[in-house]
Amino acid sequence: MSYPCSDGKRLGWIVGESTPRSSQVLFAEDRVPHTGTYVLAESPDGCLFGIVESVSSGNRLLPEDVTSPESVDGLVQILKQSPAVSPTYIKGTVRWLSYEEDLLRGSISLPKVPPRPGTEVYETPREVLEKVFQGNGGNWLRIGSLINDGISYGIDVNKLTRHLAILAVTGGGKSNTVCVLTRRLVDELSATVVIFDMHGEYGDLKLGPRANYIARPAINPARLSFNELVELTRIPDNATNQLRVLREAWSTVIDNYYAGKTSSDDLIEELTKEVSRARDRGNSDPAVGVLNRLSDLQDYYGDILSKSVPLELKEIIKPGMLNVFDLSELDELGADAIVSHYLRRLLAERKAWKHSGGKRGYPSPVVTVIEEAHVLIPARDSTLTKYWAARIAREGRKFGIGLVIVSQRPRNVDPDVLSQTNNKIILRMVEPQDIKYVQEASEELSEDLANMLPSLNPGEAIVIGSMVRLPAVVKIDPCVCEGEPCKKGGGDLDLVKEWKSSSSSNNDDINDIIGELT
Repeated sequence: MSYPCSDGKRLGWIVGESTPRSSQVLFAEDRVPHTGTYVLAESPDGCLFGIVESVSSGNRLLPEDVTSPESVDGLVQILKQSPAVSPTYIKGTVRWLSYEEDLLRGSISLPKVPPRPGTEVYETPREVLEKVFQGNGGNWLRIGSLINDGISYGIDVNKLTRHLAILAVTGGGKSNTVCVLTRRLVDELSATVVIFDMHGEYGDLKLGPRANYIARPAINPARLSFNELVELTRIPDNATNQLRVLREAWSTVIDNYYAGKTSSDDLIEELTKEVSRARDRGNSDPAVGVLNRLSDLQDYYGDILSKSVPLELKEIIKPGMLNVFDLSELDELGADAIVSHYLRRLLAERKAWKHSGGKRGYPSPVVTVIEEAHVLIPARDSTLTKYWAARIAREGRKFGIGLVIVSQRPRNVDPDVLSQTNNKIILRMVEPQDIKYVQEASEELSEDLANMLPSLNPGEAIVIGSMVRLPAVVKIDPCVCEGEPCKKGGGDLDLVKEWKSSSSSNNDDINDIIGELT
């Protein structure tokens, strides 16, 4: 069913030159739309559906180059005395997204012919918006509502394997967005989700029975790759002799372990013994260097290498559950080792599952969420997480792995990975460098939409990509845990309360000391 273009309220007229992609509109003074409003206009090929991307006002008698306050005051007084003749105008830019009829059939067809000057522009009726944005079928998941209309807004979950970036300033609503998305994926679709939680923000959430909270993430040394071992031992790339000794010793230890030839399942202890044998065989200097590194490894990262960690991946990352790795007590190298390890294994096991016809490997598609992506997937430095995130960004779609990266510093995120996130939820951003960086990585983020980002309120976002039918300005739903708003760890501390509590405790201690002295 199609609707006439003129069914809605008339907002204004197309003026100046138009292209098939955009038009300038002169709005009636009493009918000025908000940015993000959807509009309709006739074209020679049919009814166009577009979004208002910018609105500005001016006055022909008060151009921007006026410099005399007295002249301005005089003109304002004259205008007040003659309100019937107003030189004030309100203009805006509309980007044409598709034809209305195609959208109502569930498809998008980019306009080929521009609308003509003088064409009336109408507000899109609510029933049209509901049909366009409320996706049908079990693959659609609500995340919020259109900011100007309150109409439910959802995403196509099947397109998450084309990856997603959630970007915003601190306090813009990233954690709430992650919470809404991941909770609903698990609760409504029984999805398998992994959150790599850098700051322990999700530890206090009442995640319900579908949560698998991993408070002390660790790796079984038997599943450790050589590159992960090198990172944890901090042997530099140019220490070629040490790397050779370590590689030979690790290869021997792993071969003996899987052949059942070792008497101990403490592989780091076995590795230390094997390097000691290399030292005794004449590789003295490099072997001593490796032994020192292994000693440091035990001191720094002994907690994240544990033989008690199950060997099977599905016993660690539970299928059909929200799996949260709390990385808050680890430094960046430790966090990088954990995240890269499980990204590597997920990709390998999903490949095995597909190629074996489901006989081996990890049995469920997975959505992985990497918080603080600018730390783990940096633009300039090399990390193991960056390597495996890039691999998943390129290959994950074929094997059912979706990558979600979250950051408040997008310009510090690797541009290759960011540009391969086909979908983006962009909340409030104010830094021009960040906005420009994101715009360069996003074909659908126009200049006018990008200019809206600093004026968004917390929880408001521009959503673009293949997971949505059309770009939209959306109010993300609040995350609810057991019927109440979730308490996430990303908020500001109450400094005054903390100081007063600390002061009260300190005063009690001081009084006790004074009492003892007197």
